[in-house]
Amino acid sequence: MMTSVIKLSKKISIFLMLAIFSKNQAQNYLRYHVNNAHSHNDYLQEIPFWEAYYAGFGSIEADVFPVKGKLLVAHTEKELSPERTLETLYLNNISKQIKQNKGNIYPEADKKLQLLIDIKNDYKTTLKILTASLKKYPEITSCPGIKIVITGGRPQPEDFKSYPDYLYFDGDLDKSYREDQLKRIGIFSADLKDLIQWNGKGIPRDEETEKIKDAVEKAHRQQKQIRFYGAPDFPNAWVNLMNSNVDFINTDHIPDLKKFLNAAPKNFYKNTKDYPVYTPSYKSDGISKKLKNVILLIPDGTSLSQYYAAFTANKGKLNVFNMKSTGLSKTSSYNAYITDSAPGSTAFATGVKTKNTFVGVDAMGKALAQIPDIVAAKGLVSGLISTGDITDATPADFYAHSDNRNNSGNIMMDFINSKTKILVGGPSGGLSIEYRQKFKEAAVEIYDDLKSVNKINGRMIIADPLASKRVTEGRGNWLADAFDMVLNDLKDNRKGFFMMVEASQTDGGGHSNNLEQLMTELLDFDQVVGKAMKFADENKETLVIVVGDHETGGLTLLDGSLKDGWVFGNFSTNDHTAVPSSVFAYGPNSREFTGIYENTEIFNKIMEAYGIRK
Repeated sequence: MMTSVIKLSKKISIFLMLAIFSKNQAQNYLRYHVNNAHSHNDYLQEIPFWEAYYAGFGSIEADVFPVKGKLLVAHTEKELSPERTLETLYLNNISKQIKQNKGNIYPEADKKLQLLIDIKNDYKTTLKILTASLKKYPEITSCPGIKIVITGGRPQPEDFKSYPDYLYFDGDLDKSYREDQLKRIGIFSADLKDLIQWNGKGIPRDEETEKIKDAVEKAHRQQKQIRFYGAPDFPNAWVNLMNSNVDFINTDHIPDLKKFLNAAPKNFYKNTKDYPVYTPSYKSDGISKKLKNVILLIPDGTSLSQYYAAFTANKGKLNVFNMKSTGLSKTSSYNAYITDSAPGSTAFATGVKTKNTFVGVDAMGKALAQIPDIVAAKGLVSGLISTGDITDATPADFYAHSDNRNNSGNIMMDFINSKTKILVGGPSGGLSIEYRQKFKEAAVEIYDDLKSVNKINGRMIIADPLASKRVTEGRGNWLADAFDMVLNDLKDNRKGFFMMVEASQTDGGGHSNNLEQLMTELLDFDQVVGKAMKFADENKETLVIVVGDHETGGLTLLDGSLKDGWVFGNFSTNDHTAVPSSVFAYGPNSREFTGIYENTEIFNKIMEAYGIRK
């Protein structure tokens, strides 16, 4: 009976430890920074010490050989050079920085540096030379921000006391240390290749993961940090080591690890409030018929990786993933492999590829017929919504004609001649007092916020400053409210409508490499997708299309939890990429959107769904 209780107790303890680890795993990415980086074989860098120091690394390693009373720094004896000494490459520079920072190694008083000195042969002679050299640098030996740790050839633990207190020693996980000896252990190091066979790709096998965790926990129980040498040295490996709570990440690639760790807080997102998604009926989904309404939803700068990150953050739920008809849109523009938003959405609005920065015109600058004007000839009405400036490229592509997307004044005035009924978004510099008067003369009402609109009587522009705010800055349910207001007006038109809704600031999240912005904006947008799908089910004559105009940021997903709603990614660029955009469709004729095609086909398929031949 007692044995069973003990076994049960052990099982419960293991379960609790795993639960705590699972909870903390998501937070690991927030606690790691460049001070957790270790410059392995630092002396092989183009500029020893300084590259790691200015990267903010917390640990630097130098291999030393005793030669004629000096410690020469090199990987092997064949590479020894008399001018490359521990003093010239490291001690002099450390001393200089301590003096410059008034007693601190880094300008930040709480930031520390570990100097790992790897003794390659004859530790007794080496330590004798080292202690003699360090007598010349009292500012180093008395600096609380510097820890000198001896690795490689080391004295036995019982001999630690024979050396100055400012020297620490690398610990061996297989040894047991008395309390006084443990005080002299600076860090525990272990050869990862001796522990497991993992090559850094994918995840380690379960038993290998347990071995890593056991080693880390053994060091942490003794209140010491740990590093693994011989570890794979690239992002996926770093992620797995961070997941295992390894304190120092070894690298020979200082710039890469620096960028990775500095970006970690912006590359991590945990959703604090997931939402239920709409359950489609699929009753009219995919049937072939002429329809009355099209709702085109454009999450700017998104493709599959962004959607799957949002799906993960919402704990395995996303409205757009409930659409069965999917495809890929090739996004290149008339004159560029990588498009910008102007030709990207011009392709949707007109069926024509144009040059980068061109809005609603062809490559020669000639005005093109856009969906709102084309469907107006059939008695349909149109509404455009954006969480960006109302003259931004995407909404402008549906009502304006310009060879420069930045000409906001001219773009704004083009709305007068457009057949678009409603334009909703953020304020524009094009709405000057003079231009407002011209809109009034053209019977276009202008409102400065969404809430001030009680009823839509005719053509109107809503330039609401709230639209331009991010979700994280307090935009709230603005996009959903704007969608409801415009839809409630357009749906009353007996012959049908066209509606375009842009989530502009998903693109901003990609440009700024800010995963939180990208996720909060995309999740906000996805809730509007659910609203559109619900209307399509109720109306039975509405096609809903979701497609990004391009991908921004080159997002890759490195880790995440569908159960807990967090995701960790990495961006390869701060600009657009040529990655095709994911297309999703729901409602009548949705199956026409499967496959891989040019972005101009979005327009053609919309026209065919309406039964219009351009």
